[in-house]
Amino acid sequence: MAIEHAIDQWIADQRNELLGFLSRLVQTPSEVLPPQPGGELACQRIVEAAYREAGAAVDVFTPDQVPGLREHPLFCGTWDGMPRTFESRPDVVGVFKGSGGGRSILLSAHVDTVSRNPLPWQEAEPFSGAIKDGRLYGRGSWDTKWGIAVGLYAVKCLRALGVQLRGDVLLESVVDEEYGGSHGVLAARLRGYNADIAINSEPTNMLVAPCHRGGGQWRITVRGDAGMAFAGERLSNPVYKLARVIEAVRAFDAGRNARLQPPRFYESNPTLPAYTRQIGGGGATFADASGIPPECYLIVWVEEYPGTDEATHTQNLIGFINEYLARDPDFDGQYPEFRPCFRYLPGSCMDPAHPFFGVLERAYQATGREYRMAGGLFACDTYVFNLHSPTPALTLGPRGGNAHAADEFVLAEDVMALTRIYARAILNWCVHLSV
Repeated sequence: MAIEHAIDQWIADQRNELLGFLSRLVQTPSEVLPPQPGGELACQRIVEAAYREAGAAVDVFTPDQVPGLREHPLFCGTWDGMPRTFESRPDVVGVFKGSGGGRSILLSAHVDTVSRNPLPWQEAEPFSGAIKDGRLYGRGSWDTKWGIAVGLYAVKCLRALGVQLRGDVLLESVVDEEYGGSHGVLAARLRGYNADIAINSEPTNMLVAPCHRGGGQWRITVRGDAGMAFAGERLSNPVYKLARVIEAVRAFDAGRNARLQPPRFYESNPTLPAYTRQIGGGGATFADASGIPPECYLIVWVEEYPGTDEATHTQNLIGFINEYLARDPDFDGQYPEFRPCFRYLPGSCMDPAHPFFGVLERAYQATGREYRMAGGLFACDTYVFNLHSPTPALTLGPRGGNAHAADEFVLAEDVMALTRIYARAILNWCVHLSV
């Protein structure tokens, strides 16, 4: 078809511009560093200008400006006990209106990133946006600024080719995804930006994910007897108790993975990880180490399959750890304090028989890429669409590496391929009425 060839040619001609725009997004830090607000603002200004230049009707708003956000069951006003703020953290939504009579699509990506740490980076600087050996480096390149660039250029391609959309195309760059946020994507749903289908941008390695995992992050604090036993008294040492908690987390992880019966789309990767993310206690300097510390803590992330609710997740984890400690002959009877760092993030699924998957499969085939469906191996904001809005959503993204680590990168060839795939999917979903 002539239009198929024209799509490929236009996107190939715009390669340098497209990757340059993505590099610019990466070069503009949008780190979220709790409790400091406003890290996303500068990058969102770039997105806003790009949406406007492309001809979209643009809406810019902070999540807390949306009525009903703070009253919503998903609202979580803290992160690890600190107030969660929304100052200078705007969502940006661009709407390309169709002529009517067609189906709508929403392409969502989060602009916020974790910090540039851990350092040092070896291949490139954290915000270089440099392309080396087909890899575009920088914090947010893979998680998930590529999605902003791909969605924008897929729409620009169709408009440049004179395609008249029947259904609306909505692009959104949302804030507050990291650290269990979800407020940016929730605010856009509450503001009324919904569609017949949504693609949420996350690193799926080109796999099409109709479902994704969820999970919970916990701060587990153990306490003991501070000081030194100058009178020969027996002190309860929270350092040793924390070591037993770590052992319990490892036993919990190994035990449940040995018994797993993975649901559909997880047969090829059935593991459910439990990550120990941070430990601490007793201060941060040698001078603080003057005796047994009063308390120590552990932060752990535990993932779950779709369908596991918060109550079951909580009962399974806390019950296992407490029972494990109770079997220790040296246990002092004081159980840990378990505090969620933020809301529980449930997994979710959309109907794998939805007609959009057929549209997407044909778009893959037309670009010569293998089409495979599999479950997403992480928690993400897709659940907000599937569980709290009328818009069903799948999760999709390119290959890359080192998300939340040094030398994060995205494969440039996948960015280009997904732009071609998205342009075709929009064409066949929003313009052609037959599936």
